[in-house]
Amino acid sequence: MSKTRLSQEDWIKAGFRALTKGGHAALRAEAIARDLKTTKGSFYWHFKGLTDYKTALLKFWADQATAGIITGLAPLAPGLARLTALIEIASQTPEEFGGPQAEPAIREWARYDTEAADAVRRIDQERITYLRAELAQLGVHTPEAADLFYAAHLGLEQLAISTQDNGQQARLYLLELLATASP
Repeated sequence: MSKTRLSQEDWIKAGFRALTKGGHAALRAEAIARDLKTTKGSFYWHFKGLTDYKTALLKFWADQATAGIITGLAPLAPGLARLTALIEIASQTPEEFGGPQAEPAIREWARYDTEAADAVRRIDQERITYLRAELAQLGVHTPEAADLFYAAHLGLEQLAISTQDNGQQARLYLLELLATASP
C-alpha cells in the first residue's frame, strides 16, 4: 500500500484514467484504490461516497476543461487570437487526466447517468455561447457557425482516438476551418 498521502486531485486523476479505460462502470472506489495502491479509506477521507466522487469528477471537468480555459484565454485579443489558442488547448488533454479519450468517455458516461448528462449539456451550452461570442468578433454572426465549429471539434476528437494521432490532425483541421471563417 502507498505510504504517501493522496490528495483529492490524485483520486480525480485516477477517476478520469479509469473512466477512459473502463467506462463509467470502472468508477468504483475499490478498483481505483487498487490502481492507486492504497485503501478505500483514503477514498472516503476525500469523498462521502461514490455519488460525491462522480460529482467531483464532473465539477473538475467543468472547471478545468471549460471555465479554466475561458479564463486563461481572457488576456488574449478577442476573436482570432483566442480561437487559435483555444484550438491548441482543446486538442490536448494530459495523460494524467485520461488523455484525448477523457472527453469522449465523459460523453459516453452521460448516456447512462443523468448527472453526467446534465453536466455535458451545461458545458456544451457554455462552450457554444463562448464560441458564438468569439466568432462574432470575427464578423461571423450566424449562430450555426459556432454549432458547426463545435461539432467539428467533437467529431475530430473521436477521429483522433481511432487514428491514434493524439489530436494533432484535428488541431490542423480546426485551424484550417478557422482560417476559412476569418475575413
